[in-house]
Order: sequence, then C-alpha cells, then structure tokens
Amino acid sequence: MPAQSLTISVSSGTLSALQQSGFHLYAFRPVTSSNKSGVPLVWGRIDTYLETIPLTFTSEALCAYISTDAVAVDAAITMGASIAVSVGQVVSVAAGGGLTVASGAPTGDVYIASAASASYTCGLAAALGAASAQPFCAFALFPQVAVTMQPVDAIFVMWATSIFDPAVYMQQSLGPGLLVGFGSAAQRAVSYDIAAGWQAGGASWAQLVASGADLAAALLLDPGHNHPVMR
Repeated sequence: MPAQSLTISVSSGTLSALQQSGFHLYAFRPVTSSNKSGVPLVWGRIDTYLETIPLTFTSEALCAYISTDAVAVDAAITMGASIAVSVGQVVSVAAGGGLTVASGAPTGDVYIASAASASYTCGLAAALGAASAQPFCAFALFPQVAVTMQPVDAIFVMWATSIFDPAVYMQQSLGPGLLVGFGSAAQRAVSYDIAAGWQAGGASWAQLVASGADLAAALLLDPGHNHPVMR
C-alpha cells in the first residue's frame, strides 16, 4: 500500500525556540461522517524533532475498534477489540463483542455495525510512522446500530506545550494548526516559523485552523445531503 508523507521544515532559530519552550508536535487524522457523536482523538505526539520533521503513514492501513470507554474530554479511549479493515468493508460486532469483517460498504466507507445488546465506543485506528496503531476518532455505537465513516487523506498538525497522550480526546486546538490534504499526492511539504506561523505557499490543500478552535468541528467532516459520506 502506498505511503503518504508530510514534511515540516523549521529554521534553526525556530527549532531552538520550540525546544527551549518545550513544544510538542501533535498529529490528528480527519474523518468524514454524518454521525454527530464523533470526536477526534490525538493520533500522535512527537517529542523529539530536528529542522526537518517527516510524518509518514499509509492511508489505507486501518483497524476498526470497539471500546467500553466512554468518550470524555481529556480522557483516553483504550481499544478493547480491534480488527484490520479496508474501505468498502463492514465490521460486524457480535453479541459478545467479537469483530468480523466482510465486504458490503460503499466505496471509500467503513461501516461498524453492532448486533450486541451493549453500547460501545467505536472508531478507526492507524499507525503514524513506526508507532503502533492508535485510535484517531471515536463514535458512540449503540445496540443494533451502524456507524458510517470514511477516513480522509489528510493530516492536521499543531504545536503545543501541554502534554496529551495518543487516543485522548482533545476538545480544542491548543495552538495554531494546519490541516493538510493529500488528494492524489503522496507527499506534501510545509514550514513553520515561531513568529510567522505555518507556511504552505498559499496552496489550496492547506488550511489554517485557529488556536482554540473546536477540533470536532474542524476534523469531523460532514458529507452533505444525499451521501452516506463525502466522496
């Protein structure tokens, strides 16, 4: 499966300022769904970095998961059961919480359908770089209900001094962030300056997200009318 990579460049002066102040680089992955219970989770936190920071992931390498943890601000979601899944597939949750995968979802979509009597939290997970797969979104999964979602070929990055662990629901952006879309591209390159902020040369695939922004509103995308998810 092809990998996608975002390269972030910083000057020596910015690097020194970031390191001295104790900044961490956070990564999130957007998802499209009409289900309003969804929230984004911290996908990755980079604590050690140099002037060139590569963030690499394989967009199609996904896991679906369920959890007994309830979604709460500043709280982590621990995957209780997970299974590899591809877009265009349906993940079925059995009465006892077991997971199976079969074809049947529209192209680009993942369905998580519950036949259980218990409520769960569900979502998608993926690996960022060499790290293990981490959840990047969470939805309420009620008994006998299906949640529809589509991973977006994009990544959101943000600098912050606060320490949040992967799989935690961060409600608001802790600093100015940048949402980078890949489309059909395998690579994107941007820069960050401690005084001027994010720079992408005015590219249409890069969107600034203000500090304090509601991350669910920024990273949980609405498919619009007459579509199960965005095409």
